[in-house]
Amino acid sequence: RDLLRPRSDMSRARHSSRDIEFDLPGALDDMAGLASKAAIGHGARDVEVFGNGRQGRPAERQSCDVQPPPAASKKDTVVIISTNNPGRLMLFAALNPKLGEVIDWKTPADYGGFGGDEFAKVSPQKLCPVALTAGGLRLFESDVILSYVADKYAPLLENDCRGPTVEARALSALLVRVHDMYISGTNCSQPQFFSNQAVFYKAAMPGPERAARLKDLLKQLDLVESLLLPAGPYCVGDAISFADVVLYPTVAMMQDQAAASLVGSITEGRPKLAAWLAHCNADPRFRGVADKIKAFVDTFLGKAVAGITAKGCG
Repeated sequence: RDLLRPRSDMSRARHSSRDIEFDLPGALDDMAGLASKAAIGHGARDVEVFGNGRQGRPAERQSCDVQPPPAASKKDTVVIISTNNPGRLMLFAALNPKLGEVIDWKTPADYGGFGGDEFAKVSPQKLCPVALTAGGLRLFESDVILSYVADKYAPLLENDCRGPTVEARALSALLVRVHDMYISGTNCSQPQFFSNQAVFYKAAMPGPERAARLKDLLKQLDLVESLLLPAGPYCVGDAISFADVVLYPTVAMMQDQAAASLVGSITEGRPKLAAWLAHCNADPRFRGVADKIKAFVDTFLGKAVAGITAKGCG
C-alpha cells in the first residue's frame, strides 16, 4: 500500500497497498508477530509498512536476484502485520470468520523477520502482505491477495463485499483506486520514496515534499468525501463493499492519530466521511482491526508522529 530510520546496528524492515511503508528496527519482528496474530485472532500494501525516502544521488545498479518461493503447502498462507494496507485483509477476515479455518495467517516473524533470507524467499520485494497459495503461486500486493481470497473462498463468505449493482461495484473500485494510488501508494520500492499518507510519520521526508504531499493528501480526502453516497451508511450504499474494507483501516488510523498528527482531524469539514467512520467504528469487527493498527502505530511511530507535528513542514 517512511516511518523510522534504523541505526546502523539495526536490521532494516520495510513493509507495504500499495502498502504502508516503514523502516523498522529488528526488534519489530517479534512485536509485529504478536500484534498481527492478535489482530486476526488466529485467522487473518502490504506493508510498505509506512515508506521510503528519495536520496539525491545517482541510482546504483542493484541485484534483482529473486529467490524461489518455499514449497507449496496444503493450505493457502497469508503473511501480514497490523498496519493499514494489510488491514484490508484483517478486516475481510473479521467479516468472514470461516476464512480462519482454510487459511494459515502468519507474520514475518514466522520466517525469521523482514531482514532474513527465509523471508526473502517468501516475499520477493520483502514487503507485506504476501500470499503463498496451495497451488504454488506467490502473490503480493494487498489488493491482489484480497481479490484472490474473495474469489477462491466465495462459497464460505458471509460478506463478499462486491457490491449489489454494477454502479456500486464501479464506485467501490474507484474509491479503492483513489486510496491505493493517491493516499497509501508509493510505486517505488527503493529507499527515500514516500506515499502521501507518510506525511505524518516519516521523519526523513524533506519539508517541501511534506508540504506538497500534505496538500495532495487533503485533496484526495476531499475527493473521497465527494464520492461517498450521501445516504450511506457504507461507502456505496447499504452493503459493505471493498471500498469500506480498503478505506476503513487507513481512515481510522489517521483519525486515531488526529490529536498528535500533523494532518489533524480528517473528518472535520467532511460530514459524509465522519458519518461513515462513526458507523463503521460502532461495529466491533471494524473497530477491532482499527484498535490493533492503533496499538502498532502508538508503539512504533508515536515519537516520530510527535516530532513531525512539532517541526511542521519546515
